[in-house]
Amino acid sequence: MKLRIGIAVLALAGILGVFVTTALATPGSPLTVETARGELDGSLNVNARFGHGASVKIKTRGPTEVVTQRVEIPPGGTTGWHTHPGPNVNVISRGTLTLYHAEHCEHGIAYGQGSSFPTYPDQVHLARNNGTDTLVFFATYFMPKTTPPLPIRLDAPSPGPECPL
Repeated sequence: MKLRIGIAVLALAGILGVFVTTALATPGSPLTVETARGELDGSLNVNARFGHGASVKIKTRGPTEVVTQRVEIPPGGTTGWHTHPGPNVNVISRGTLTLYHAEHCEHGIAYGQGSSFPTYPDQVHLARNNGTDTLVFFATYFMPKTTPPLPIRLDAPSPGPECPL
């Protein structure tokens, strides 16, 4: 009898956990996303200097996956609050993306066509199309290579009632 009650309690806790997680997550509105994934064969060691003091330094070690996405967000659309398992670089192709960070969620940073910005694994953020045209951007992620592959996006709850959804 005690075993049956214990199993029932565990099953109920599992079901409630799914509902609570779903209720706290902030999934985005319908987006169009095209994804390409590839394993980086060997290490990447880039240390390039350009004119006017600009430089790029990227170094990988161990099994690494590079993921690129083309994302379209309709006017008023959002990605929902989320993080990523690795750093990424985003490039705006069309429209304006407004990025909100959990720490200062009521203040968005607008990135227009031709601009780029990074996000990092410890940053809970939300991207929103506050414009009237479809937003198109490209995101390139550097992630650890795992089997099965890691999800690119990890849902997060809203940081607070004053934050956009």
